[in-house]
Amino acid sequence: MLTPTMPISTSPDHVWVFVSAPGGAVDVVRLAHAPGSPRFVGLPIEAFDPSALLPTYNPTGELVNGFRWATTADIDTYAYLFTA
Repeated sequence: MLTPTMPISTSPDHVWVFVSAPGGAVDVVRLAHAPGSPRFVGLPIEAFDPSALLPTYNPTGELVNGFRWATTADIDTYAYLFTA
């Protein structure tokens, strides 16, 4: 089972989460949000372009349909999802 940290923002429009595996491996993902819903996904930087304007699959540039990068305002709106 993967264990995420609380969201960490480096700016109002860049929200990240560290994810650890039982074996000790740690990775970082950038959060994407489906506007108008409580849906968030963590997209690993190895497969998705974290510097693109919208979430895109790195090898092809294909957009992640229905999602945009999460903002601190999104996290504040849905804070109950990120608290124990």
